[in-house]
Amino acid sequence: MPSRRAFIGMAGAGGLALGLPRAFAAETWRAEFHTALAAEPWLRAFRSVEAHVVGADATVTGKWPRGLAGTLYRNGPARHEVGDFRYRHWFDGDGMLQAWRLSAAGVRHQGRLVETTKLVAETRAGRALYPTFASQPPDSRPVTGPDVINVANISVLPHHGRLYALWEAGSPWEVDPDDLTTRGLHAFSAETAGVPFSAHPRVEPDGTLWNFGYASGPGLLVFWHIDARGQLVKTGTVAVSPMAMPHDFMVTSRYLVVLLPPLHYRPSEPATTFLDAHRWEPTQPTRVLVLSKEDFSVVRWLELPAQWIFHFGNAWDTPDDTIHFDGASAADPSAMFESFREIMRGRYVAGAPTRHQRFRLDLRAGTGQQARMFDERFETEFPAIDPRVGTRRNHRLVLLCADATRPVAHPLLNQLGVYDDRGERLQTFRYPDHVIPEEHLFVPAPGSEPEAQGWVVGTGLDVATDRLLLNVFDVAAVDAGPVATATLPYALPLGLHGKFVAGTG
Repeated sequence: MPSRRAFIGMAGAGGLALGLPRAFAAETWRAEFHTALAAEPWLRAFRSVEAHVVGADATVTGKWPRGLAGTLYRNGPARHEVGDFRYRHWFDGDGMLQAWRLSAAGVRHQGRLVETTKLVAETRAGRALYPTFASQPPDSRPVTGPDVINVANISVLPHHGRLYALWEAGSPWEVDPDDLTTRGLHAFSAETAGVPFSAHPRVEPDGTLWNFGYASGPGLLVFWHIDARGQLVKTGTVAVSPMAMPHDFMVTSRYLVVLLPPLHYRPSEPATTFLDAHRWEPTQPTRVLVLSKEDFSVVRWLELPAQWIFHFGNAWDTPDDTIHFDGASAADPSAMFESFREIMRGRYVAGAPTRHQRFRLDLRAGTGQQARMFDERFETEFPAIDPRVGTRRNHRLVLLCADATRPVAHPLLNQLGVYDDRGERLQTFRYPDHVIPEEHLFVPAPGSEPEAQGWVVGTGLDVATDRLLLNVFDVAAVDAGPVATATLPYALPLGLHGKFVAGTG
């Protein structure tokens, strides 16, 4: 395990550049966005939430499936405006945790902004105080560590009866799973307090948890092994130069796998935000780091072509030291640098499309290969699997997609897809143009065999009625449309990721 001094260094430097120049332009983004919103209803997906707490019973239509009970927890950036300042990037908004309580008796929804250090201070001040991932408000305060600006806005982790709101580059924020009140920053040990803990941990079917984090300043990747009871087993670090910006990673039965795209941290070059301290270098490869789960000091390096991947589906290894995985691959990170910035001022700029790929790493030969899974016309994102087959070979894959040959009234993904490689069949359901779907998850039916019976559960924003929806599909027949829909009496901004916790109904 790394020394306490090494961890203190990571907690201080963290994943974000600190002390960047205080340059900023005159505030016009808020006015631009609201002008565009009046003409484009789909921009309601990026409004700023007004209330810190919401809650209501949903109206359910259709036939609620017997056995579907539990809580869908979701997270995402929601407060996009503080005072007169509007954030310059979708990923900068303060996080709002949501809980959809599902049972045969009905559907109840709760939403609450995570009461982070930043949110509390800025709410009291009535203005934006701190720089964020890609925004620099006027007269920003100095940042003494990543958790000062930890907005807890990307994902959520239910684990061993506890619930955590996760960000990219700091500590988990613990949240009460019943009323969603914020309990505080969580440390898995005194030595690792404040050390980056990514928003995409992987939990094996037995509850074992693995994660990574990146500390750009010291050029270190940190790896976490936490047991099913939430106790820290071990940590380790790997030096990386130049440091990249990995968002997700993979776990197999024997290995941890991180892809490091050639989006390199170059802090010596002029930059006003952490995002702008990175340079895309497409002539360089995507470096692939493979670690032994048993011993974090045992590492292998491979290469793949330059590409940008936000999210992976699943990974598994075979006895011949081959690793298989899938992911939504783009030629470059232009969506993050352009699309997700300009959307905050009410403009849409298309980024490089994501095409789902199969990857194969041959550890003995030291080579990597990839091939597109679907027809070129399909853009994909948010892959998900039956959680009971994580780290083992899966056959079914749930994802959002869009068909370039069938234009839609808004520029975002608009279809649900379920792919089964046992018949090479991709089922799709196209949402109406006035509904913008969010991430959908595979929820197994109680007592069923892995990847057999179950449902696909996902939320979406109806911009025509300004209502938030939750749809339920039969995983074997998503093309038939939802079997049940729960509709709230209000809308919320578009979120990112969620997890389902089974319960009794």
